[in-house]
Amino acid sequence: MRIHALRRVLAGVAAAIIAVLPVGPAHAGTVGDAGTTGTISGRLQHRDGSPAWAYLTVFTTVGQNYAGSAYVPADGSFTVDVPAGSYKLAYSVRGRFEQWSGGATSFAAAVPVEVVAGQVTEVTETVLPTGSIAGRVTRADGSVAAGVPVYAGSGSAMTDGSGSYRIDDLLVGEYTVAFAGPRGVSQYAHGTLDPAAAERFAVLDGQVTTVDETLLPTGSVRIVAHDATTSEPLSGFCVYGAASGCAAGAELVLDGLFAGQRHFTVNIDDQLHLTVPDAAVTVTAGQTATLDVAMRRGASITATMVERAGGAATDGCVTVAKVGDLYGLDTLGFCSDVRPGPTPGSVVVGPLEPGTYQLLADPRDPALGLQWAGATGGTGDRAKARRVTVAAGDRVTAPAIRFDPATTIHGRVTDAATGAPVTACVSVVALAYDFAPRDNCPGHSEPDGTYSIPGVGPYAWPVEFVGHGYQWRWSGDAVNRRTATPVTAVADAQLRTGGGTLTGTVTDASGHPVGAIVVAVDAATGEALTFGAGPESTYTLTRIAPQRIKVYYRTTDGRTGWVGGADLAHARPIQIRDQRTVTVNIVIG
Repeated sequence: MRIHALRRVLAGVAAAIIAVLPVGPAHAGTVGDAGTTGTISGRLQHRDGSPAWAYLTVFTTVGQNYAGSAYVPADGSFTVDVPAGSYKLAYSVRGRFEQWSGGATSFAAAVPVEVVAGQVTEVTETVLPTGSIAGRVTRADGSVAAGVPVYAGSGSAMTDGSGSYRIDDLLVGEYTVAFAGPRGVSQYAHGTLDPAAAERFAVLDGQVTTVDETLLPTGSVRIVAHDATTSEPLSGFCVYGAASGCAAGAELVLDGLFAGQRHFTVNIDDQLHLTVPDAAVTVTAGQTATLDVAMRRGASITATMVERAGGAATDGCVTVAKVGDLYGLDTLGFCSDVRPGPTPGSVVVGPLEPGTYQLLADPRDPALGLQWAGATGGTGDRAKARRVTVAAGDRVTAPAIRFDPATTIHGRVTDAATGAPVTACVSVVALAYDFAPRDNCPGHSEPDGTYSIPGVGPYAWPVEFVGHGYQWRWSGDAVNRRTATPVTAVADAQLRTGGGTLTGTVTDASGHPVGAIVVAVDAATGEALTFGAGPESTYTLTRIAPQRIKVYYRTTDGRTGWVGGADLAHARPIQIRDQRTVTVNIVIG
């Protein structure tokens, strides 16, 4: 596993000399189209004036869009033709570290290079000061640890036959040093598996910092699993975590694990038993510890899909929405027909936590239409979808899903204030909070604002519109799905800016910052309204459509929860008003 430095402290800066000169025979490089382009011509050099080689990439100052690239050879010279404009240059010096124009270490801090059409902008960039980290690695018994990958910042090395290593070309600053251990687990100097507890080592200009390390001792874990209700042993389970593997029978032995407490996720692909996410065991050096995992029974729903006309079996994907819980369409996630069900056109969805579910069915045949499975047929209204309740251990067969012919919903998305076209994500099903703004949403409006959603059943559907910089809205200018105007063919939308703001901090009980995604959801349905994550422990969600919301969070280490309650039903409702800011500080126990 590659580990990046937690912090770099610059010990010096290099100067960049930038000048704009008219094109003339004395200057290297030629301008392609003198009417629209200019040339960046320059030299990369060490502080003693000797040349340096690098890979050069040019980005626009606004938007950090790629604009060009060049190889800087051993003589340090380069020329790049680009359209007139403002740019920032990234140098991958010797392929070992990155610095930006003006001796900066980030795009944000880089000095812009202004390019004028028909002219040459000359740049001289001086390589930033660097140092090295070197040392020797041994095993717990004192023997040489050869072939161990070592990482510090963007640099890496492999220990040789004597256990020695050296990482050069590290920018001056502070680094943690990681040693790749058995089964993909890294150890950090000195003697810890926790990157937060790792020691930081100063790298000084032109000097070598010595970091020797002794690898921690190792032991083994024997993992078995059983049914939490019957205590019967389970076979064929898989584990993931400090090490991974699948049991060929009723047990799995993992060797070469660092001593200490280890955590595993245990899963069995029987579509009934629920995954155990954090099974802990203490590994003792030179010994084999046993981890016996009790796996709770969930439930499964078998659904059979047919064409309404003629009743022929047909393939499709069935996903479920749990009533009273967070919900959103995951366009890249689980699909039930990865493995066929027991009969043609059938799928098995599970394991599921006990509860009440609604089924969304998406046929593979493009001539058939998406539907929520209703009581007597398909529907576009989730509120009218049939509810299937399951208890622990249930294997339920749902009534047949009958697909109708597909139709298309279309329209145009514009700015409510200016009438200008808006590029937005469009969907007839509420989108998952962590997928909606990305390029993989079900459909987009085009640059002229027009969109179409093919492959939906011939029912009245609500349509969701998510545009960057706008409130999330639904057809009929509704603020959530429940109040949307269902449509069968045409839904135009005028998106609004403004809205309310939710802001606050995310910390643990001791006040330490916790990284997390924070989601504002419809207080009644758990469907996302917007989401975000801020630097360190802060977050700010803007442009929330005025309404009652509840707040869900997911930390970077996988913990989830609701503000003010254990679940959606018991979470604290919060009123969002236009042009108002609400502060909610989240404390994770």
